[in-house]
Amino acid sequence: MRRRPAGPRPGPGRPRRRLRPASIRARLTWLAAVSALLPLLAGAALAAGSLRDYLAREAVDYTSRKVAAVLRLVDDDPDAQLQYTAGKLRDDPRLKVSFGVEDRRSNWEPGSVRPEREPSHGSDVLSLWPWTDPGSRTPAPGYIQSGANGRYLFVANRLQDEQRRLNGFVLMLGGAALAVTAGIAGATWFVAGRVLRPVEAIRTQFAELTARHLDRRVPVPDTRDEVARLAATMNRTLDQLQAAVDQQRRFVGDASHELRSPLAALRAELEIALAHPEHAQWTAVAEAALGDTRRLQSITTDLLLLARLDATGTEGLPGAQPVDLTALVREELARRPPGPRTLDLHLDDPGQPLTVHGRHTLIARLLGNLLDNAERHAEHTVTVRLGHDPGRRLAVLHVEDDGPGIPPADRRRVFERFTRLDDARTRATGGTGLGLAIAHHIATAHRGTLAVTDSPRGARFTTTLPCADLTT
Repeated sequence: MRRRPAGPRPGPGRPRRRLRPASIRARLTWLAAVSALLPLLAGAALAAGSLRDYLAREAVDYTSRKVAAVLRLVDDDPDAQLQYTAGKLRDDPRLKVSFGVEDRRSNWEPGSVRPEREPSHGSDVLSLWPWTDPGSRTPAPGYIQSGANGRYLFVANRLQDEQRRLNGFVLMLGGAALAVTAGIAGATWFVAGRVLRPVEAIRTQFAELTARHLDRRVPVPDTRDEVARLAATMNRTLDQLQAAVDQQRRFVGDASHELRSPLAALRAELEIALAHPEHAQWTAVAEAALGDTRRLQSITTDLLLLARLDATGTEGLPGAQPVDLTALVREELARRPPGPRTLDLHLDDPGQPLTVHGRHTLIARLLGNLLDNAERHAEHTVTVRLGHDPGRRLAVLHVEDDGPGIPPADRRRVFERFTRLDDARTRATGGTGLGLAIAHHIATAHRGTLAVTDSPRGARFTTTLPCADLTT
């Protein structure tokens, strides 16, 4: 069996330690430093290599000049010339002078001989590493002056002066590269901090947002750059979110109130009947309870439909297909029971079908809600007009009544949920307050519009739906 390593293990009460992610500021600084250091080091290496080659050639040239500067003796004695040249050059600290005998070259003629090879590259004699000991390097090739019987004088450059100059230059380049890199890194750190400071302020403010403090907004910097546009977009999103939450809260409050009222009435009727069963008219009690139950069912059905429409949005309706709007209007008007109000239908082109793309049941519900609202407020007549706008390729449906009409200030408010105007607040004629909201939602889901438009008398609800050949 394998033994587990000793030491504390993370348990349920001991969370694992997570590494803190690097900030954008640190990553930008690191990237800028590396991006600056690499080309600086490459340039410094090229410059140091060029100087190394120059110093190596200069060392050979210096040795040759020093040897050539020694005067030639008149007696033309090779050995004396060797001694004389050595004496002149031994005082130069940059040169190394040594004697030797070469017996194998018997035919060696006295005189000065250039070295067989010169350093092709400074790397043969000089080092770019400042800590390399110049004394351990092989001296640069120098000059050989021959004498009699194989004796010769070898003069070479010690390279200590050249190596010191190269070391100073390399250290200067390295320090300059590090200084420039540090300056770029510091500037990047400072600039990134200034640029990201609004982002941190946005993050801090956004982290404090809760459902109870949706009125707060993130600060928008005056830079007019991407960060400012991001902050403005977030504030617009927060405005929409706050409006949606406020609408949801109002909807929940109105829904609870609308459901509580029939429930309270139903409970009161039953409690009164049970308190005095001998005097209760049970048929009337059952009819009243049935009416409240139907109202609860109607409100619940409308709420469920609104929830489904909210989930659908404008992304597309499942099960949508071409719908003959002309036939649908005729069927909806024909199936409605006769009432005290007259229903008039006017078709711009009765013989030509007008096709839209959508769901038959939802469009029928839209028309039914508009007709219910019109019959509730009309005095004598409800008029339905169906036409076609060829310029915009839209089907246009008007539902008009000859009632009191809707004030211009309330024309948008009537499509809000649980909205009743002052003349329609009673339970007998006011409905549930969801019909127009559902109709407006259905029109929006079909990529259409529903609005209250001007009419000579009463209210006119105008619905526009795209024709089927314009939808995909």
